Amino acid sequence: MAVLEPFGWQSLKRQRVVDVQEDLNVAFRREQDLEDEVFEEAPAPSLLRRQLEDVSAKRRRLVQEGTLLAESERFAEALLRWEEALVFCEDPMEKAPILEQMAQVLLAMQRDFDAVRTAQLAIECRPLWHCGHLTLGRALMNFGELARAVEAMRRAAELGPADEEAAEELRDAERMLSQAQERATVDASREVVVNGRVVVPRFWETALRVTYDEHGMPTTHYPVDPAEHGR
Repeated sequence: MAVLEPFGWQSLKRQRVVDVQEDLNVAFRREQDLEDEVFEEAPAPSLLRRQLEDVSAKRRRLVQEGTLLAESERFAEALLRWEEALVFCEDPMEKAPILEQMAQVLLAMQRDFDAVRTAQLAIECRPLWHCGHLTLGRALMNFGELARAVEAMRRAAELGPADEEAAEELRDAERMLSQAQERATVDASREVVVNGRVVVPRFWETALRVTYDEHGMPTTHYPVDPAEHGR
């Protein structure tokens, strides 16, 4: 009977790692060498310039954003957008519509004095634009300056004869001023006040010119009636 020889195959032993840290360093150095060989080319300056927003495009975007914010009654944010848009306006004709929109928003925020000043800036930029005069008239009405409001609205009606809204508001302003003057004739010793402003002063105060400080408060001091002061 034949004798079977023992099976002589032995599995190969895994090579013992002498220094793990040394092997990791080798792999890291190879990866570092590979990174040194592969690099991204920087974009050309012309490509970067094309990616920048054009000045006119940025101005239009800011104006549109301000309009959307104003329509959403986010008035403070709208003013910030429009103020930034003004920085990119060199032509006064481009500034006028932005300033006029700002004046309307200031009226909605009940900042009547600021609205008057902003509307005046719009007129300075575009004197023959009837919308600017109309907004100034509205601001002056809210501020209580009826006579000046009527003047501004008359100018708006002259520059925009086809604007029926301007003509209607002019008639309303003239009627209100006429009523205030009629009330003043009834008792000349009493002043007529509209929206917190003196429209027709007492007869001994007509020589005084009413002035306002930076906050819109009157700086002209009138004599105080003791009877009224004691009320």
